[in-house]
Amino acid sequence: MSLYGAIPLIVAHGVTHTTGVFWLNGAETWVDIMGTSDQNVVSSIVNFVSGADRTPQVDAHFISESGIIDTFFMLGPQPKDVFRQYTKLTGTAPLPQYFALGYHQSRWNYNDQDDVRNVHAKFDEHDLPMDVMWLDIEHTDNKKYFTWDQTKFTQPIDMINNLTAKGRKLVIIVDPHIKRDGNYFLHQDAENNGYYVKNKEGKDFEGWCWPGSSSYLDLFSPSVRDYYSSRYLLENHQGSTLDLYIWNDMNEPSVFSGPEVTMDKDCVHHGGWEHRDVHNIYGLMQ
Repeated sequence: MSLYGAIPLIVAHGVTHTTGVFWLNGAETWVDIMGTSDQNVVSSIVNFVSGADRTPQVDAHFISESGIIDTFFMLGPQPKDVFRQYTKLTGTAPLPQYFALGYHQSRWNYNDQDDVRNVHAKFDEHDLPMDVMWLDIEHTDNKKYFTWDQTKFTQPIDMINNLTAKGRKLVIIVDPHIKRDGNYFLHQDAENNGYYVKNKEGKDFEGWCWPGSSSYLDLFSPSVRDYYSSRYLLENHQGSTLDLYIWNDMNEPSVFSGPEVTMDKDCVHHGGWEHRDVHNIYGLMQ
């Protein structure tokens, strides 16, 4: 299933050759993999009675919601050649920060900033290595992203600095669904400026996610991306420092009340594209 990330690349590795197929399609895509060894009882009996001797092979079926057939074949012949040919098409991933390779401590959820302090103090007490702590949605003011709970996380910069003093980083979550709350600055801006994905009637699409009733930023719009990225600036994201990192989540996009737990396929994005055509790119745009 095409949840969170979708990299429609299949690599076939044999004794003498390795090859690859890259299915370039932004629509929702399912991939079925079946080998000749994946037989049920009936087919096994039929093959036994008929004396059929099937050559072992694996079949892959790419099933996309829409779009054109745009397929690349990487001929190898060695694994390193396949991946070199693939990354010539897509580019290579940047090396992660050094601290990102260490141990990350995460749970749902830390009760408050004292809880955070006590947990990372215990790592020191027991001489356990730990490089990063993660905060889930409960660090926010009632699940409104780019905010802090004013009762439980009253001094976020001190909390970050306490971690930094130990050589550690803090990661917080930011999701693309926006709580429909008239007192929430992000919802006000998105509604007033037409930043939300539209339903087929041309009105702001509403779905249900962690905050309850939510709408979804149309991240295919350059103006929406400019606005959204500006929310991360230190002067806009109060309580943040350069040692604060971001965890993007729920950007399938996740819609608890939607069909297949995602956005309606006939929702409309910037440029007039229906969601069915660009489903697997939404997370990338975030």
